[in-house]
Amino acid sequence: MVLTFLFTFTNGKGGTGKTTLNVLLSETLCKRGKKVLGIDLDFNSCFSAVYHFELKDETSKLFLSGKMVTPYHVKDNASGGLIDIIPSDLDMNMLSNVMDTQLKIMLKKSGFLEQYDYIILDPPGTWNAQNRNAVFAANKIVISTTFSSLDFNATIKYFDQLSNCMLDADVMVICNKSNSRQNLDGIQDMYRAQFGEYLINAQIPDIKSMKKLVDNPDYPLHPSVLKRLDKYVSAVIGRVEVENA
Repeated sequence: MVLTFLFTFTNGKGGTGKTTLNVLLSETLCKRGKKVLGIDLDFNSCFSAVYHFELKDETSKLFLSGKMVTPYHVKDNASGGLIDIIPSDLDMNMLSNVMDTQLKIMLKKSGFLEQYDYIILDPPGTWNAQNRNAVFAANKIVISTTFSSLDFNATIKYFDQLSNCMLDADVMVICNKSNSRQNLDGIQDMYRAQFGEYLINAQIPDIKSMKKLVDNPDYPLHPSVLKRLDKYVSAVIGRVEVENA
């Protein structure tokens, strides 16, 4: 039986790079020969749009409504890896009364847990039913944040919300868009003091070409960039320990 890891990059606010990091994680795992299913739960459909599967019939809205759907096939490679997707719906936020464990239940019923090595959940940046479903379904939760005082305080608030949910998942915090010339003075120490062992000892660097992944996931990143980003993905999935860049 396949041991499936359910990941979600999340936060209680937007602008922390959740979708970009979910794309990076999906692409890297695919290249490593892993079978990946991406589930877009954000009504903005950003993750779906990356792979040009927005405005489709088989959606996560239907899945959360209790209906079985067939994922769309995105890509595969010679190593045996693949990416499939269940895209979002513009009316996704209409499911405001769905119970918080509905996605977890549907994933068990669907058989997807036996079909994929990794399931990547892309929720909205608000504490709503879709975000809560992602949180309760995941067994690995990564709170993405940046080196701004606003995101620091938003992450504290969101972390506290998760702490009150009695989750079984591993919760981690990772700092995104790291730029030593632009980071708020002293904020790295603030993050270490606040989150301690929950803070991943690696920072996603602010690499301009990385942003092009959301426009074209096949964009040919420079090998040195790929090598750096591969280390951060390894840190997130817990394969290796990574020193601070």
